[in-house]
Order: sequence, then structure tokens, then C-alpha cells
Amino acid sequence: MRTDAGPAGQRPQPDRPERIAVTAAGDAAAFVVTAGQTGPTAASGIWYGPLAGQPARIADLIPSTNLAFAPDDHALAAAVQDKTDSTVIVLDPALEPGAWRQFRLPGFAEALAWTADGLVVLAAEPGADAASLTSGRPLSGQGDDPLVSRGHAGWRRLWRVDAETGTAQLASPDDLAIWEFAAIPGGGALVVASDDPSEAGWYYSRLHVLDAEGRRMRVLRESPWQLSSPAVSPDGRCAAFVEGWASDRGLLAGDVHLVRLDGSAAAPGSAPLTVDADVTWLSWASDSRLWLAGWRHLGTAWGWADGAAAGAPPVRVVTQAEQASCLNSRWHPEVVPLPDGSALTMRSTPQNPPEVVRLRHGAPPEPWTALNPQTAGTRRMRVREASWSAPDGTLIEGLVAEPAGPASPQAQAGENAPRPLVVDIHGGPSLAWHHSWDLTWAELLTAAGYAVLMANPRGSAGRGQAFARANLTDPAGAEFGDIIAGVAHCVAEGIADPDRVAAIGASYGGYLTAWAIATGTVFRCGVVIAGISDLVSCWGTANNAPFYDYLLGGRPGEQQARYLERSPIIRLLPASRPALIMHGQQDRCVPAGQAEELYAGLREFGIEAELVIYPREGHQVREPAHLEDQRERMLRWLGTHLEPPQ
Repeated sequence: MRTDAGPAGQRPQPDRPERIAVTAAGDAAAFVVTAGQTGPTAASGIWYGPLAGQPARIADLIPSTNLAFAPDDHALAAAVQDKTDSTVIVLDPALEPGAWRQFRLPGFAEALAWTADGLVVLAAEPGADAASLTSGRPLSGQGDDPLVSRGHAGWRRLWRVDAETGTAQLASPDDLAIWEFAAIPGGGALVVASDDPSEAGWYYSRLHVLDAEGRRMRVLRESPWQLSSPAVSPDGRCAAFVEGWASDRGLLAGDVHLVRLDGSAAAPGSAPLTVDADVTWLSWASDSRLWLAGWRHLGTAWGWADGAAAGAPPVRVVTQAEQASCLNSRWHPEVVPLPDGSALTMRSTPQNPPEVVRLRHGAPPEPWTALNPQTAGTRRMRVREASWSAPDGTLIEGLVAEPAGPASPQAQAGENAPRPLVVDIHGGPSLAWHHSWDLTWAELLTAAGYAVLMANPRGSAGRGQAFARANLTDPAGAEFGDIIAGVAHCVAEGIADPDRVAAIGASYGGYLTAWAIATGTVFRCGVVIAGISDLVSCWGTANNAPFYDYLLGGRPGEQQARYLERSPIIRLLPASRPALIMHGQQDRCVPAGQAEELYAGLREFGIEAELVIYPREGHQVREPAHLEDQRERMLRWLGTHLEPPQ
């Protein structure tokens, strides 16, 4: 368990076991415990152990990639980025760490697989940008002065690495940017790739087949939407992938499609599988069962498809819904199948911290790890589901968190008294609040006496592609009405004091928070984190201009009125609300100029504003001192403007 220090209400944080990998025999597994908010903890590193027993930490390093077991299960591989390139490490649990093989690899390793032909590693060259979900910062090993952009730099490429000698050979074309891959048995790879290596290129990716020499063979799928999670059947004859709308690389939750790699059935444009979830992850097991996981309403779902390896219906899909998060990273649902038909995952709920558990269909989860026994069931916060009708009658779902327990500042004032309300607006917008330990600011805010509304307005994941796309061409329109209706619901239920409501949000949630304070509405103040304020200038300076093309139905020159009308900076008036604005200086996804524009605009109207720029940070704030500073500033700002109970 972590012992991260923080302000009042910032209790010890649990350790997070993620990036789970299992042996082919299904008798052992490994995972990574990531760093805490104050840095690495006593548990951070790589853990390994038999599934019939308990895991132990075998290394204190925190890899930059997933873990991958050798085909014979004797060792596992991972890679660690540094300032200039990466080190691939072959970890043998039977040996001392000093005896493990290590190889240098050009570029920044992001993912790997261990096949019968050796290691396959996906690495980004200097000049690429990290995904907004990880840091949103530029990846550069050069320290260039001056900084020069030439358009086509920072390619992501596949490398084949000999696990014995470390010899590395390029395994993808020079003019193809690889975003994701799945190895094809016997050589070759199925890749999500684009001709443009920049982050913008990802939005227009295609599904390619590469041969064993890394040459293009054919394109399997071109889509007007986005593609992810390529998977190849054990016999190498069928492929599966996820297709749908995604605001950010790494957030795609969509439909499952099948296609024959030999071109003998199941045309790429065939209907998707019927799955009662927005699927985020796919993986074929050795028995040809296609495993899947995804978002489903306020929870997650996992299961499998039988018969999918045939590449065409009939396919039988079995899923199990969980009022919990079943993840293998921070951002999307995933399970790791075992030969006996069970699966491992990192599972958590608002009251139970993350642990690795074994899932069996129709049965309760079986814990494998016990990393956080002192944290389980100790939260002084209650979380419940809520639903309400939007102005147009659409059913909207969300979670409400409230203080609970004797330490609550509300305890002596009466549990039923309306509280000041903070509306935490999620980013993406291709994300969703769900039953999870990680509810961002909820524990901090409830400890300070606030109720917290976490709404999933239209545009959120977990309710199908029609709902996920319902805010396209209408940003801050009906989706903002969904949020306002949620505030009204909390007031009607006696949860919230209508005169003390604030909005907070990061990224797209920051955009909607900027909209909330600009337009006045029901909010007394806002906290804008890495938020968009000017859609025109952000389109021109961000690394993901196609996101805005999808969101607004075209480029600024094609949709001039919409870009202007839906920009918070244009809506500022003397009646706009005060805002605390926090931003990373190196943010490539939403450049820091967006924060500066909003701050200047508010000050122009004489409205109170505070601008905080964090050096060295990107779209996600990572440095412990900066995280602590964010928490303290947020509490002070809300305390000043909402007058929380004493």
C-alpha cells in the first residue's frame, strides 16, 4: 500500500497492479505495480508468481511497455525508455537480476510481443508525441536548440529482436507509421497504421497486413472512423479488430469486426458482432476463442466469442457485466485469458482497491493478490448510481459521491442537508465514469464536505456508437444540457445546494468547464485543467487537428460559425464566472496557449481568474509536487467560492 502524503482528505493511495501477463501453460503470471503520486513505492516494480500461490516482486524497475512471456514460459520481456532510446530486458525469474539479458533498441519502446520467431517491439522515433493518455508530451532524445519541425518525423516502427543476442532488424516499411500490431503466426503482422506519423495521422489509420520481411501485403480495412485492438487467430487465418469513434488514441470503444486473412470470406465491411458492450480490447486464446472486454453503462463487461475463428457468422457471444472496473491499464477494460476458461484482470470498485483477481463466468471473482488489505472497505465516501432525463428525454446516467462516516464534515450538521456540489466532467469525450476505485477527485472533495456528480452525458462510452457519436457537430450543446439536468436532479433529490455548485474538468472536461464558466448558467466557479478555450486556435496548434474535424463536422474554414459559436472564449461576458486554470507547459494535445487565452479573456472582463502553468508537464500532470499543488489549489479555490461547511 502506498503512503502518499497529501492535504486533508488525501488518504494513503493503493498500489495498482496492471499490465498482467500469463504463461502459455496458465500456471503463473506477472504484472507491474506502477509508481504512486509521490513516486515509486515499496511495491513498485515487476511481480511474478504461481497462480496456485502468491506473487513476489522480482524487480523494482517500472517498464514502459507491457510484459510478454517467452513461448516456452521460461522468461518474460519488457522494455524501459530513457532520454534517448530504450533497453529491452529479458527477465528470468530463476536467475538473479544481474544475470538478465539487456539490449539497447533505437527509439522509445511502447509495446512488445514474444513470438516463436523472437521479440517484436513497437518503438517511436524521437520527434513523435506520447499519447495524450500517458503524457501528451513530445518524445525527444536530442535536446535540440532550436526546435525544428519538418512534417514527417517521429515514425513508429516495428523491430524484430533476437532474444538471445539482441540483434534488432526493422520489420515495417519506412513510410508507414505503426500504432498497434498483432503478430501473425509464421511471421508477418497485422497493424493499425497510417501514412502520416504525427498524432493526427492516427485518426485516419488503416488495417494493414505485413509479410515476414515487414513489407506491405494488402489493406484489410479502411474506415471513416478509427481502428484498434488488432488480433489474429491461432491458425493465422482470421483477424478481428475494433472500429468506432474515438476522441483520443487509446480510448476507442466500439464494434467488433472479423475478416479472413486469406480473403476467403467475411468481407471487411461485414456487420459487426453483436456484443452488449462498447468493446475496447480483443485477444485470441489458443483454443480459438476470441476474448473481449469493454465498457457497459456504469460498469465493465468481459466475455468471449465462440466460432469467431471461422471468420463469419454464426458466432456465439457470451458476456458478463460487472459493477466494477476490470482493467489492465488505467484507461480501458481488458482481461487476460487462461487455458481453463477463466481470466485475470485488475478489478476494483469505489470501496475495494485494485487487486488482480481471477474471473469465471457466473461466479464471484477470486482474489490472487493482496496488495492493499489495509485500504479495502475503509473509504469514508459513499458512491451511488443516478439517472435522470435530459431536456429532450434522453436517459442520462452517472455516479454521485457523498461524504460518509464519522469523520465527515457533514456528520454533525445532518446527513440529509444539501451540500455544495462539484460536477466533475470527464474528458475524452470518449470516456465514461464507472464503478472504480479511481474516481479522480471524488475522495478529496467528499473529505472536504462536497457532494460530487460524475455524469456520463451523450458522447460518453458504454452505451453504443449512436450514443458515443451523439455530440458530434454539437459540442457543448445537448451534452451540456445533460450535465445541467444532472445538477437539477441532485438539487431535486436534496443532495445539492443550488446556490453552491462548481464545475471541474480536464481536457475535454476542461472544455466543458470553460463553457460552464463562460456562459454563467448554474455554476459559481470552475477549475479548468488542460482545457480547450478557443476551438480555432486549438485546431491550428494542437497535434490532433482531426479530432476537431470530427467534433465540429469539418475544418474551421468549412464550419466557421460553429467553431466560433462553440468556443468558450467567444462566450465570455461580464456575467461569466471565476476560474482556476491549470495547464502543463509541454502539452501537445491541448497547448498551454488555451489556458492563457481563457485567463486573459476573463481578466479583460474583470472576472477573477488564476493561471497556473506547470513546467515539464504535458497533457497529464505527473510530477508529485505538481500533483500536490493541484490538489491544494483546487481545495482553496472551491473553499473560497463555495464556502464549504466548517
